[in-house]
Amino acid sequence: MERPRLPADRLMRTPWATRERGLGSMSAWLRTAVAGRGPVRTELGYGVFLSYSGERDRRWLPHLRHVIEKQSRPWYKPPRIRVFLDKTGVSIGPELWGKIEAGLARSDWLVVLASPEARASVWVDREIAWWLEHKSVHTVLLVVTAGQLVWDERRGDWDPERSTALPARLAGRFEQQPVWKSVDLRPDGDAGLSPDVDGVALGVASVVRGLSEDELRSEGLRDTRRNLRTARIVAVVLGCLLLVASTLSVVAVLSRAEATRQRDQAVVQQLITQSALLAGRDPFAARLKALAAWRIDPSPQTRIAVLDAAADPASGVLPHSVPVDSVAFSPDGRTVASGGGDGVVRLWRTGAQRPAGRPLIGHHQGITSIAFAPDGRTLASSGFDGTVRLWDVAGRTQIGAPFNARSGVVHSVVYGQDGRTLVTVDEADSGTVRVWDLATHRQIGPPLRGLGQFLAMTADGGRAASAADQGGVQLWDTASRAPIGEVLKGPGSVVTSLSFSPDGKTLAMADIDGGLQLWDNAARTPIGEPIASPSTGIRSITFSPDSAMLAAAYADGGVRLWDLRRRGQVGGPLIGHTSTAGAVAFSPDGSVLASSSEDTTVRLWDIRTLRQAGAPIDTGEQRTVALSPDGRVLAVVDSAETVRLWNVAARRRDGAPLARITDDLSPDLAFRADGAVLAIGSDGLRLWDVTARRAIGEPLLDTGDVGALSFAPDGKTLISGGPDSVHVWDLSARPPTATALDAGSVSVAPSPDGRTLATVTQDDTVAFWDMATHRRIGETPVDHTAQIAALAWSPDGTTLATASRDDTVRLWDPATRERIGAPLRGHRGGVTSVVFSPDGNTLATGGNDHTVRLWDVATERQIGDPLEGHLAGVTGVAFPPDGRTLTSWAQDGTARLWDVEATVDPVRSLCGWADGAFTPDRWREAVPPGPEPRPLCPT
Repeated sequence: MERPRLPADRLMRTPWATRERGLGSMSAWLRTAVAGRGPVRTELGYGVFLSYSGERDRRWLPHLRHVIEKQSRPWYKPPRIRVFLDKTGVSIGPELWGKIEAGLARSDWLVVLASPEARASVWVDREIAWWLEHKSVHTVLLVVTAGQLVWDERRGDWDPERSTALPARLAGRFEQQPVWKSVDLRPDGDAGLSPDVDGVALGVASVVRGLSEDELRSEGLRDTRRNLRTARIVAVVLGCLLLVASTLSVVAVLSRAEATRQRDQAVVQQLITQSALLAGRDPFAARLKALAAWRIDPSPQTRIAVLDAAADPASGVLPHSVPVDSVAFSPDGRTVASGGGDGVVRLWRTGAQRPAGRPLIGHHQGITSIAFAPDGRTLASSGFDGTVRLWDVAGRTQIGAPFNARSGVVHSVVYGQDGRTLVTVDEADSGTVRVWDLATHRQIGPPLRGLGQFLAMTADGGRAASAADQGGVQLWDTASRAPIGEVLKGPGSVVTSLSFSPDGKTLAMADIDGGLQLWDNAARTPIGEPIASPSTGIRSITFSPDSAMLAAAYADGGVRLWDLRRRGQVGGPLIGHTSTAGAVAFSPDGSVLASSSEDTTVRLWDIRTLRQAGAPIDTGEQRTVALSPDGRVLAVVDSAETVRLWNVAARRRDGAPLARITDDLSPDLAFRADGAVLAIGSDGLRLWDVTARRAIGEPLLDTGDVGALSFAPDGKTLISGGPDSVHVWDLSARPPTATALDAGSVSVAPSPDGRTLATVTQDDTVAFWDMATHRRIGETPVDHTAQIAALAWSPDGTTLATASRDDTVRLWDPATRERIGAPLRGHRGGVTSVVFSPDGNTLATGGNDHTVRLWDVATERQIGDPLEGHLAGVTGVAFPPDGRTLTSWAQDGTARLWDVEATVDPVRSLCGWADGAFTPDRWREAVPPGPEPRPLCPT
């Protein structure tokens, strides 16, 4: 309650007057006076009501209240004495007096802070009046804060003249002189003097509690000690509880971490499963989910999922709602256009395999052909509605009126060489070629009529080819509108598809029986023999940009790639379409093949994925082959028993023969680590300087069958082996010296650190030798069931791989000589060669089944499909230092390079393929809720 304030000069200025009778004697008298009143109420209501007036007392009374309430109170219990102070205990409001009256009624003692201000206060007078009416004057305590109180013994009452601090209503109320307390003042620093609050609080508490001040002090000391003991006990208990809580917190954190791990593992398994299921239907989503699984948990299991996704040639499915008859790439390869039977042309982003803007709508019937302008800014489309339409690719709008010959279906459209004309083929008069001016949309000159069906045009539209009525193919000059020469007769009776090479020099024709024939346009002669296809019904063919391959689409939905130099199929068929495959088109860089189908989809195929890199090296018949450590030179012992060197990058012989072998024994070759020296073993052993092309010193052996050779990593040691002996040559000695091991071996392999040698024994096990002591230190158990054909150490020397003619490859721990995991199975007819990749993560094997296979070492699983292309048994495989290509050679007289970059860094491979399409938004599309989002591709 807010009371009237006094002027500053009325504030407390006088010292507190201490009476000769202390508050302790007053307490004794009061105890006697209230002995019959029963126990003092201290737990309910208020023990003390403070009645005061004036700003001076207002400032220190809250402190007094606090000190009284904490007297002799354990810290964990409520106060024994509660104090009512209207400044803090009552809120301002219309019922102010009612709240004060309630406070008085709930209090046991009225403590009047006597002062001249209280004497003049209406509120103090009203509070005293209520108290005297409802309670006893014996429960009124007086504390003088200013002025004075004087008792007149003669009158038996207060001296009215001298008692300046006495409220008038207390005059004549006391039967004998009461005891009161004058507040002492103590120095308070810069503030001057301040009341002795602790002394006043102790006196008030002693009266209310019915104890002397000494007893109250003793009780306080006991309570303090008890509180300290309790505090110590509580501290210990809290410490124990804190320890328990900490332990439980750690357990909870670990439990949450384990729960998170298990949740993430469940999501990873779900993503891996979905990736495998989506591989054939939505390769983009399959690769995205495999990559997300790897980002959550980069484990061997997720690595193989990423490898499988990266190795899958199917790289995208572009869905239509109707059969698709045409497809084309933009000049930069980033956009694919496809035309469906609904007359709509759709544009797609090659990398993201998502629509690139709205479709081009204008044709009234199905699309038959699509062509991009050389600058990629415009696109031309032809349709069954007899029109050709020109489109602004950026604006997705039609440019001008359609080209309309009113001659029925327009089968094909291409841009002229100068980019200013269009050349179209329609069905009028059994096939008509027309040339159109792009600026005016008008026909230029007379049409070329009577060409027949199955037409093809060169890229610039200058030459056309058509199926002749009597069989074969007729060539036409579109500029002169005249046929070129006689009909080209193919081996088949009915031509089903034609295609010109990008440079226009070669024409490919496909017949109804599935045969493929190449023609030299200039010479008008067939190029080689026809290529026999394992399937009939070729619907469409097209050349790769480098003219090295031909893609063919088949009625059974398959798509095949053909190596035109070797006249052989590249790998297996690309399987995915569920109905007839129609058009096929290569991207400008030749890395992606698009195929359309009646199954309402366009499929994209990544033909670089685990495929041949360039044309094969035609070495001719091979007896033995070795690849230099840098992967640049191939050494070959040919049928003429000469050693020739081949430049791998140029795919040609490098100079004259290096050496000649003069016997019929099985030879072997081995390069030194720097590639500067080649060891040649047959009937004897000799070293050759590769650069100078001359022999080094005298032969190490003059005679003896040397069918196994290998240099130690330091280049100072050479191991030679044969069926009857193994020699370790010290090449640093002059002359070189040899130590014979008590063994014979057809395959030898020193460890990467040069300390251990592995040799094949006659009972199809591997023996290990200490290179320092030349002593046998152990061998593997009998496990292979046929001859071991090749050995290979992992780069870190912790694993040895053995390839056997029992169709298996087995991994061994050289330290324990125990087998690691299960045998790797997949080859048929025996495994002839094995090698680890430079990073040790991948194993490559070659077999008599004409295939090369890649294996993930961690999971012991095959990566992707076999690498097919050799036409005979593979006799060797080797990695160059970067591991991004693999070289294989075979009995078909070729060496082939394979693009295996996906196995080196499959994540990088997938991200490069996506070309920025794996954005953060894709995470939310692909990953179920739970795992924290992570960047799919490095920035």
